[in-house]
Amino acid sequence: MPPDIEIIVGTYEEYLLGYQLSASPEEAAPAAAPAPAKLKLKQTFADKSHAGSIKSVAVQGPWVASGGSDDRIFVYDMRTRKQSQILLSHAGTVNTLQFSPDLTHLLSGSADGHMIATRVGSWSIEGDWKKAHAGQPVTHISCHPSSKLALSLGGDQVLNTWNLVKGRVAYKTNLKSKTTLGSQPDCLSWSTQGDHFTLSGPLCLEIWDIKSAHVVRRCKMPAKPICVAWLDGNECLAGLENGSIAWISLKDEEEASPTIIPAHEARVKAMAYLNESLATVSSAGEIKVWRIDLEERELEEIASTNMDCRPTGLGLLDLGQFGNTRPLEQRIKVESKPKAKTEPGQTAKPAAPRGFVTIEYEQDEKQEADEESVATPNSKQKPKQKKKEAEKAPQRKPEESSDESNSSEEDSEDFSDSDSDASNDGGHRKRRPPKRKQPPTPSSKRKVKQQKKK
Repeated sequence: MPPDIEIIVGTYEEYLLGYQLSASPEEAAPAAAPAPAKLKLKQTFADKSHAGSIKSVAVQGPWVASGGSDDRIFVYDMRTRKQSQILLSHAGTVNTLQFSPDLTHLLSGSADGHMIATRVGSWSIEGDWKKAHAGQPVTHISCHPSSKLALSLGGDQVLNTWNLVKGRVAYKTNLKSKTTLGSQPDCLSWSTQGDHFTLSGPLCLEIWDIKSAHVVRRCKMPAKPICVAWLDGNECLAGLENGSIAWISLKDEEEASPTIIPAHEARVKAMAYLNESLATVSSAGEIKVWRIDLEERELEEIASTNMDCRPTGLGLLDLGQFGNTRPLEQRIKVESKPKAKTEPGQTAKPAAPRGFVTIEYEQDEKQEADEESVATPNSKQKPKQKKKEAEKAPQRKPEESSDESNSSEEDSEDFSDSDSDASNDGGHRKRRPPKRKQPPTPSSKRKVKQQKKK
């Protein structure tokens, strides 16, 4: 029986792809000698909604989220295999996404420096830390298995430990003095029990203890670590730039070297572990699924395929949560139309509607309608006045009325509403300002003096 997993991969080519394991038809028939059936990877999911490269992928429960260089986050409900929401909360490339294990929030970090917590279901923002890393881009987020803590890395080379219950930073660790981690620490990942987490440098992988906040294992690597996957609380796998996988065990002695296992010809771009199966993808687009032997520390390849795209992230969907209704052929349509060009400063609008709800776009349409109603001439007049004017004279076009109002303002010296007062009833004429008195002439001054003498 194939493992109940679906591999979700984000790509530079803006595609979000899904692959499932299935038995080969020619090998499905029973043979005389018992032999394990060969498995193959079949593409079962494809979507191209982003207007830029996909930079991050998060999978938890029935939800799949993808963030891209177009500043948007797309959320998919895999129970219906449709898009359910578009999040427009960031103004920069979405570098990292992480669902909390209790499925209450989606944490996102962006190049705009914001770290945002979005409520799952209502998809409303419940936390927005505008300067999570002193205004520098947020590059990595990893949530603790308890959903009460989270770690984040940013361009300021500071490791933040977040108290998600109180919504603030519990403490900070400056990594600038850690020469082994280099200028851009990577591979931030919690262990399955949450007792340890990993950080990597150019040729080094460190395992930190959460209780002491110190390094308990520092392993030298033959190549740069790119990604990390924990098998349990003690066993950790690291994908390397040379295509190999390094197996590290906390049960070994502190000075023990990791076990190096050949895996891909190109660098291991991403990896994930679920239901006793490991999925890896190389920078050349090769996907492999491995069966793991914990006792012997060996990996057995059970299926592979090439997706002809450059991957950026990978996540595993647990198909066991859907019961026997295992979707295989339901795909989201891939848009093949050319993209609409957008001017600088404008955000790209989503493709054709797919049954998702976007509150943001509905609000924009309402605002535009309100602005048009306010911009029409004589919109401030009362309804009764409009009815009387409509009975007396035919309706005017907006352009003609605006031109007449401008000319009346230039010709008259009185207030701008004097013309409208003349067209209204007598009650409005009382509100007109008094006329200006003419200055006295010399002859009139003489008459006044003569009258005073008399």
